[in-house]
Amino acid sequence: MAKKRMPPLKYRYTKMQEKILITSATGKTGFQAAVQLLNGGHAVKILVRSRTPKALALEQLGAEIETGRFSDYNDLIRALTDVKRVYYCHPFTPGLLSNTMTFIEAVKNSKIEAVVNMGQWLAEFDDQKSIHTNETKEAYHLFEEAGIKVIHLIPGFFADNTFSVLEFATQLGLMPLPFGQGRNPAISNEDLGLVIASLLKNPFPYIGQKLRPTGPMSLSAKEMADVFSKVTGRKVRYLNIPEWLFLKATFAFAKDFGLDAFTISQVRHYMHEYRLNKFDIGGPTNIVKLLTGKEPDDFETIVKRYINDSPFMERSFFRWATAIKKFLQIPFVTTLHIKELEKLNIKQ
Repeated sequence: MAKKRMPPLKYRYTKMQEKILITSATGKTGFQAAVQLLNGGHAVKILVRSRTPKALALEQLGAEIETGRFSDYNDLIRALTDVKRVYYCHPFTPGLLSNTMTFIEAVKNSKIEAVVNMGQWLAEFDDQKSIHTNETKEAYHLFEEAGIKVIHLIPGFFADNTFSVLEFATQLGLMPLPFGQGRNPAISNEDLGLVIASLLKNPFPYIGQKLRPTGPMSLSAKEMADVFSKVTGRKVRYLNIPEWLFLKATFAFAKDFGLDAFTISQVRHYMHEYRLNKFDIGGPTNIVKLLTGKEPDDFETIVKRYINDSPFMERSFFRWATAIKKFLQIPFVTTLHIKELEKLNIKQ
């Protein structure tokens, strides 16, 4: 499967502004938010684990790189030095609650005006089995108890997650995903980046609020497949795969998409909630338009963006044979048993 390409970067600006810290700056939302702020002339510091190509790309735009860990108080204090506002996005790793406690202590001992915290929509429900979701919910209360000026973003299922099957859609005409009959107003990474950047530039009207940015329309998996058909010019059929096959696929392509066993243990529960239609509850919102002034990207726009950046759009016998080989090998991939995955789904 294709590795995602970085979006084109604009030229560096030199306008001086109060410094903003972006954590998880090489992730889906942090990278987009950092690019928006840097291209707007804002002073940005990024907290990353290492100087990866994406981190260096942000440095070329003018970002100050700080390497460190969420679990290390001294790393956080160093990252927060000379910073006024923060985008806090804990990665899909164990220890969200304990690391957030450490982050809050560091914020209390720094001169931070406001924090934009990445939460999640599923944390609004009481019947969740994902430890990452439940610790996200507990973290809301930690921020409140500490008296930190915070805005919680609570998006649902990102559109980006659908494109793990791009090779199969373009080459085989199949969209194999375990979405069932669930619907979702999928939002683009780019729109999330715009929303985060907007809030960091002017957080104060929204302090204490939970904001749920979405795409413009809820679509079923079949409707998404129809959009793929329109954009690719070939019939793409949604294949509703069972959980066991989905888990084998995630382990098969874990390296390609940067997944580990803990992430897979969480995504397993998110897929269950997707099939229960949790991501469609509440429907689309106007948050993207309210904060950025633009209409959110519709799914067709997002698909075109991924297709244009994909090496799989060009069809050939070799590409078809490669895709069919990958697809047919999935049922034979060795995976962790459900019981082993659930051992990871506990507080660390």
